[in-house]
Amino acid sequence: MEDFKKKNNGRLMERIAAVICGLLLLVVILITSTQALCYWIPDWWRNEYAKYNTPQYVTGEMSLDDAVYITEQMLDYCLGRIDTLDDTEATIDGVKAPFFTEREKLHLADCRNIFLGAVKFRVVSVLMIIGLLFAIWFSVKNNTDASLVKTQYARVLAGGYLTALVILVVFAIFLIIVGMNNFTFLFTKFHHVFFDNDLWILDPRHDNLVNVMQESVFSDAAITIGGIWGAVSAVLAVISAEILRRTSAVSPLRSL
Repeated sequence: MEDFKKKNNGRLMERIAAVICGLLLLVVILITSTQALCYWIPDWWRNEYAKYNTPQYVTGEMSLDDAVYITEQMLDYCLGRIDTLDDTEATIDGVKAPFFTEREKLHLADCRNIFLGAVKFRVVSVLMIIGLLFAIWFSVKNNTDASLVKTQYARVLAGGYLTALVILVVFAIFLIIVGMNNFTFLFTKFHHVFFDNDLWILDPRHDNLVNVMQESVFSDAAITIGGIWGAVSAVLAVISAEILRRTSAVSPLRSL
C-alpha cells in the first residue's frame, strides 16, 4: 500500500511538472512569435504603414521610408543591437533632424528593459524545461515498468502540454473578447501592467512616435503574433493528441 501511494504521488508530480513544462514552452513560443513579428517577417512594418498611410498622421511631411527606418532603429535598440537612439534621424518637412524626443527615448528605454527581460526569461525557461524533462524522465523511470517507460514518458508530456494549452487558450479567449470590444482598454491595461510610470502617454502634437505607432498597427501586431503562436501551438497539440491516441491502450495502472 505504501509503495502504491508513493507511485501515485510520483505520477501526480509528473503531471504537474509536465503542465509547468507546457506552460513554459508556450511562453517561449509567444516570446519567439513576438520576435518573429518584429524582426523576421520581411516588410511587415512597411506593409502596415502603407496600409494605414501612416506618414499622413505624422506632424509634418514624412516619407514611408523614414517611418520604416525609425521603426527598425527603435526595434534594434529594444533588442540591444544598438545602444542609443540619439543618432536616429528622419526628414520631416524637408529638414533632417533627430526623430525621438527625450520623453520618447525614456519610454523606449523602458521598452528595451522589457524586451531584453523577455529574452532572458526565454533562456531561463528553456533551461527550466530541460531540467523538468530530466526530472520527469527519472520519475517515470522509477514509477513505471521498464517496457513502458518511453510510452508513459511521452504520454505524461503530451497530456501536460495539452492541459497547459487549454489553460492559456481560455485566458487568450478572454483577452480576445475584451480586445474586440475595447482594444483601447486592453492596450491601456497592458501598459499599466508592464510600466510603472506614465512615460508611455505621449502627446501626438510633439511626440511623433505615437503618430507612427498607431493603435491600429498595435492591433494588427497582436493578431499576427497570436496567429504565429496559435499555428505553432496547434501543431504541437496535434502531435500531442496523436501520441495520446496511439498509446491509449497502455494503462499507467499496469506499472503499479
